[in-house]
Amino acid sequence: MSRITVGCLLVLIGAMTAGCAAKAPLVARCKAPPRSSDRANSGGAALVGLQYGEQSTPIPLDSVQFSNWSTEKALSIQTLFAGRTDGGTVQVTARFISCSDSDLPIRVRASFLDANQAPTEPSSAWQVVYLHPRMTATYTEKSTSRNAANYLLEIMPAG
Repeated sequence: MSRITVGCLLVLIGAMTAGCAAKAPLVARCKAPPRSSDRANSGGAALVGLQYGEQSTPIPLDSVQFSNWSTEKALSIQTLFAGRTDGGTVQVTARFISCSDSDLPIRVRASFLDANQAPTEPSSAWQVVYLHPRMTATYTEKSTSRNAANYLLEIMPAG
């Protein structure tokens, strides 16, 4: 074989394997914190925030966070919207579509945050949502606080 043909073949094989290995990114990616001795010697004011353990990229607010790839691959978010209720709290609704050929039970919960991204209340209880093959299901949750400015939905397998 000529060098050009071998080179083209290697480029083609590389492109094919790269496409197979590529995965869509999760909403948040974890990374190791920088090594520092600052934690042991942190002086100063008592109201200073410190970073501990694994760190992650910022999680987009008003969005859905999946616990794993298989769950994210098995369903699609058709709509995600939120609005104020007459009482001033926030109601968030998500409509899911099953991309699976089998029943897909998932667990969903909501967290509501204020304008500074601090929790306004404890996360809601996990609710099981059952999706039949290629069908839709809806999840709705209301905040208890009027201070809620943002939300985050978390989804994980129910099994």
